[in-house]
Amino acid sequence: MTALWYRFGTFALAGALLACSPDGETPPDSQALGEETPAGGDSQETVAGNPLKEAYFGDLHIHSRWSFDAYSTQVPVGPDQAYRYARGEAIDHVSGRQIQMQGPPLDFMALTEHGTYMGVSATIDDPESPVHQVQLIRDLSSPDPAVSGAAFSSFMQSLNTGVALPELVTDEVIEPTWRNIVELADRNYRPGEFTSFVAYEYTSMPDGQNLHRNVIFRGSDVPSRPFSAADSPNPEDLWAWMEETRQAGDDVLSIPHNANGGNGLMYRDVNTAGEPLDAAYAELRLRNEPVSEVYQIKGQSETHPILSTDDEWADFEVFDRILGQPDAHSQPAGSYVRDALKTGLRLEAAQGFNPYRIGMVAASDGHNASSPTEEANYTGKLGFIDGTPEARLGAGGSALPELEIASDFEPPENMALMWGAAGLAGVWAESNTREALFDAMRARETFATSGPRIRLRFFGGWDFAPDDLGAEMVERGYAAGVPMGGVLAAARGEAPRFLIGAVQDPLEAPLERVQIVKGWVEDSEAREKVFDVACGDGAGPDSATHRCAIQVSGPNLEDCSIDARQGASQLSAVWSDPEYDTGQRAFYYLRALQIPTCRWSTWDALRLGVPRPENAHATIQERAVTSPIWLNPEG
Repeated sequence: MTALWYRFGTFALAGALLACSPDGETPPDSQALGEETPAGGDSQETVAGNPLKEAYFGDLHIHSRWSFDAYSTQVPVGPDQAYRYARGEAIDHVSGRQIQMQGPPLDFMALTEHGTYMGVSATIDDPESPVHQVQLIRDLSSPDPAVSGAAFSSFMQSLNTGVALPELVTDEVIEPTWRNIVELADRNYRPGEFTSFVAYEYTSMPDGQNLHRNVIFRGSDVPSRPFSAADSPNPEDLWAWMEETRQAGDDVLSIPHNANGGNGLMYRDVNTAGEPLDAAYAELRLRNEPVSEVYQIKGQSETHPILSTDDEWADFEVFDRILGQPDAHSQPAGSYVRDALKTGLRLEAAQGFNPYRIGMVAASDGHNASSPTEEANYTGKLGFIDGTPEARLGAGGSALPELEIASDFEPPENMALMWGAAGLAGVWAESNTREALFDAMRARETFATSGPRIRLRFFGGWDFAPDDLGAEMVERGYAAGVPMGGVLAAARGEAPRFLIGAVQDPLEAPLERVQIVKGWVEDSEAREKVFDVACGDGAGPDSATHRCAIQVSGPNLEDCSIDARQGASQLSAVWSDPEYDTGQRAFYYLRALQIPTCRWSTWDALRLGVPRPENAHATIQERAVTSPIWLNPEG
């Protein structure tokens, strides 16, 4: 007997469908459609805004038991507990204990249950649900492994091919659950205190290659059902639906995620049909996808060592597997945001349009109704797959029950070790409201962190000077330049100047350095370079190498303590590009690096009293990146 393991990437179905909670009874958070939740707050007009904006941190990618992969791996809790966790409360966990953030609550979140077969796992425990009229669902719950195995294979084939099972995508199945998701978001919304977005995940995966998006609405005037991969696996069809939705109701955007597992399909220079891109495609894509996710549990999508050979920090939480074929490697080109930014510059220089003028966000993709982004408090991604330290490290027990399902799939031995405790989206907005946060995301005034709440400010202009780093820095940045996500017209024959500020998370390690990542076009080729611009030892970067000389020691691996005298709590600079050529088309974004700390796998090993896993890094250098500022030579 072979355990069927993480076969379908994000839509991971581990083992047979389990139609009950781990203890065999209805889960405590089965979340009947009529369950009461406290009423939400007032409208945006009652919330005072700060024109200089505040940094808000949140998670735009959370699943609960209402997503089928979470349900099938015995996640015991639904959306209600996801909101409680985001607000700082303790919730139930598949391990049998409760989990809770050690840091402060989130400012905002989006519950992104899978649009494909929405309603199945949400109502499967209800014998009155129309789902129970479907023979396949009854077969999945059969005690006969031959029957349940055949049903499971049919369900998996449907997910892998995108060919929907008609009886599971009817309005009768989908619409009640979608209405309840919308109502729960509205009831948990507290303008000025906590923002809950109406959202879902569009889960397209042709041949296991990841084309997933999280679809986020500005308000709750939404269609009667979401557009899913069962409607079309082509993201361009999703964008067309979003265009219609925007005309009929609320604004909406989609956020690509896990491009690292897309085998080069996410950011190509051709469309889905293989045809060359044009200006109409670029406009459509930018209107619907202004930001992309770069850090999350299943690895980072900022860049890859093969693509950024001169970036010493590119080898960070690399998960380079095709999401639905995790025993196969994903092609790096077209799978990372920095590469996409360079592709956009090249297309813009040659043809006058740029489909990849995209900003940066991060999210967790936690499937336990939680955001497990704290290394010292990591609680796993997906149910019993990695719900305990023993399961994650393979130390003294398996995460999987022995199953009566045959499979020839052999997963990578260290799959759970390749997952990381990440990440969070940072948004600079005037207030903590749906409208203000959404509009900031549309404007790309966003940044991404691998977990810590590092705050970054980044402005581009022509007249910034060291005196601007004082108390009026932000006011000066908005008045004399553009913020992260903006476009700076190259109206002068001189190098642009950047106003830079970074502040450490007070609960985390100090900052080691702050860098600017530059991309530009030269001789029709897109190039990149990393410049250190502020150093945690107070010295300036070397003028020839553009690197800080700071040397820091890692954490004490016996107890994970760090020397907090290293690094700096704040770093700032005014930086001018020393290699700028007049008329150059370029992008610049900020990256801040903490001093190294223990990775979650090291923390787990210490708690269990077992050796650290050899096939995982002992330490991690947490980081944050901003959305770029683009330099447009046409003005």
